[in-house]
Amino acid sequence: MKTCGLLLLSLALLTLLRWMWLAPQELPPSGAYLALCGHSPSVAYFDGPGATAVGVALGTRWAGASALGAALLWPVLAALATLAMYLLVAPLLGRPGAVVAAVLLNLLPAFNAAALHPTCAMPVTMFALGFAACAWRALETSATGWWLGAGTCAAGGLLFAYLASFFLPALTVVMLASHRWRPQFLEPGFWLALILPLAVFASLVVWNMEHGWVHFIGGTWQTATTLDLRRIPQALVSAAFGASPFALPALAVGLWLALRHLPRARTGKFLALPAFLAALIAAYLALQGSPAEAAGLVAAALAIPLVVRLPAPPPVIAVLFLGAALWTAGGLALKQPSPQSVTAGVVRQIEALRSAGTADPAAPVFLVARDAALASALALHLPDISFVPAGHPPVYVVESPYADSQFSLWPRYDQFVEAPQPRAGEAQDPFTEQDGINPFLWRSALYITPQKTEDLPQAISAAFANNRLLAEITTPSGQILRVYLCSEYETMPL
Repeated sequence: MKTCGLLLLSLALLTLLRWMWLAPQELPPSGAYLALCGHSPSVAYFDGPGATAVGVALGTRWAGASALGAALLWPVLAALATLAMYLLVAPLLGRPGAVVAAVLLNLLPAFNAAALHPTCAMPVTMFALGFAACAWRALETSATGWWLGAGTCAAGGLLFAYLASFFLPALTVVMLASHRWRPQFLEPGFWLALILPLAVFASLVVWNMEHGWVHFIGGTWQTATTLDLRRIPQALVSAAFGASPFALPALAVGLWLALRHLPRARTGKFLALPAFLAALIAAYLALQGSPAEAAGLVAAALAIPLVVRLPAPPPVIAVLFLGAALWTAGGLALKQPSPQSVTAGVVRQIEALRSAGTADPAAPVFLVARDAALASALALHLPDISFVPAGHPPVYVVESPYADSQFSLWPRYDQFVEAPQPRAGEAQDPFTEQDGINPFLWRSALYITPQKTEDLPQAISAAFANNRLLAEITTPSGQILRVYLCSEYETMPL
């Protein structure tokens, strides 16, 4: 009980320190984008499952549009992941080994980075450790409750990333590799554990059916099998920095020895096979040029109990702990807080310009930004983040034939909508396309960009009759945002 109390107190202090580190930081463009997506809750968005964006949106509602708000929940998730590590290792190696594993987890630079940046890496790692903790007890006791806990963790992970879809297949491999655990396939608990993750996966499939399979459109056989071996050095360097040069050799040795002694070690089967599969996934993603941080962190987290099992003299253990701690602290110290690039004051100036240019309240000046990151940062600081009109983003991005963000799935200002049927004797509106009409025709917009007039994209210069520089706004970070008044929208010429 004393050990658990000290662990909880340490996690509370560590969570507070992480919040303090986040407080002066700049809201990253990715955080602003995720927050904007999450303000319109959905099971998924253009970039993947939707729980990450919803979590970021909740944080910004509670703590404001800042780095602290965007990542508010992530230090809490890191604390829960640490508790899950303790619960996983305690029945395997005892409470002292569980404490060591929990400390090692928090000494990984990749773990600390995931605790401070709102990505799917931390929640997936938390659910992976929770899944492993529940699955071990389910295999040993055949208790339906533990099986349902494992299924819940698998489903929770899927809400954040498709990476979690490997949890149950990895467990299946583990069960097939053990004579003792194969009878668990006949237990009703195992099959009940499949219901919730399959339901979540089915909802993701339905969302993709409704949105042109955007999550799988790049996963053709050709792209899936195209690996660039030249990325191997970069992947190794990334792994060394993510786990630190001190922890990485220990993780590799622990995993290798566990794989060599699989027939004799039940715990080795249980931990090494999933860790090895996660490492393979991380290597595949890295060689493909895709983000591999989440898979790499899951692999490292599952390998930590294997390190704790290694017989090592106290000096080696001390060097491992001290070196990893200094490496992590140095990485955090090098990243200094920076001023906000887009603030509420900047947006107030833009809103004043919009109000001055709006002559007809029924057709107000709409906002267009150069890219999704800038549009998201501006939208978060608007007085009312509600989508106006209904379902539309508060700030649009420049029209483009290419889909590259959630803005491509939201209604756009260049889209035609169904035209109302004319009454008897009325002439049909001449500005129609396939029996539709664009409600933004002849309206004005403010285009916000760092670009100069001569660098305006064709989608702006050709779609509006007139474009003139209205103001230059200097942000606290020193960036100059240029605001152009674009009048008489005519759509792009065919």
